Amino acid sequence: MGKLQDFLMNNDVLAEVQTEVSIKPFPFPFVMKSITEAENKEIRKSCQKATFNKRTHQKDVETDADLYANRLLIACCVEPNFKDAALQKKFGVLGAEALIDKLFNPGQYAELVQRVQQLNGFETDINELVEEAKN
Repeated sequence: MGKLQDFLMNNDVLAEVQTEVSIKPFPFPFVMKSITEAENKEIRKSCQKATFNKRTHQKDVETDADLYANRLLIACCVEPNFKDAALQKKFGVLGAEALIDKLFNPGQYAELVQRVQQLNGFETDINELVEEAKN
């Protein structure tokens, strides 16, 4: 048996990672958790739209990068819970994606998404990952 396989057989490496992310001007940190690749695939698939290309007679699948980033952030954020109906009602929105759009300015949003990507092991920009997934 190889060293890596021996390591995997004797260790639990799939543990969830949690971290706190401070974003100005929020007085308390956001609590973020990592997700598995299975959860990531489910999120990515929920953001895909298939169309039929009449010219090539093939199905084209496109991923909405903005929607993917929103849903990844929602899945990874433990505190606050963007799916909480009372929190959505307080800000006059319906749905977690709408709440995110209401709560953050573009810089805050970009910083949170970047931290979520890092937490999940992404070293590149989310748009590059979406492009790779399409190919």
